[in-house]
Amino acid sequence: MAKSGFIGFYVFALLTTGCASRLPMIDEVGKPLTKDEINQKRTSKNFLLFTVGGGALSFGASFFAGALIDRDANSDHTKLWAITGAGTVLGTVLFAHNGRVRDFNVAVESVKDSRKESASGDITQEQAKQKQIAEEKQKLEDERKKQETERERLMEEIRKKQAQKKP
Repeated sequence: MAKSGFIGFYVFALLTTGCASRLPMIDEVGKPLTKDEINQKRTSKNFLLFTVGGGALSFGASFFAGALIDRDANSDHTKLWAITGAGTVLGTVLFAHNGRVRDFNVAVESVKDSRKESASGDITQEQAKQKQIAEEKQKLEDERKKQETERERLMEEIRKKQAQKKP
């Protein structure tokens, strides 16, 4: 009974440590990510890798533990195979869950990165627009100054001509 308590404790600790926690579905500016965006970027690479690797690791560890427990030479090895089977299934399920969570987290980060890239592209476009507007404003300002100086020059000529006519 004590050994199963330890195993239960280890499983509980594994599930509650946060090593298999999902990232929040919001980007850096606080906008929510949609499930469609995440599903487009999601793969099952880590799920498969974790399931196969975790299953093999769990089989080896549970076989070793079962062999230590089932040392009785007269036994039909029922304990060995029960422990091996249960450990393999439990370990495979835990590792598969962690693989799915890892795939989800990678997809969330990928969506965040793509949003950053599109935001930086939007910022670059906005900066180009602002620069173009500033250049056009400067041209219009220069044109207005030219027109103002031309107007002042013409007004001066008109005043000179009127002053010549008044004698």
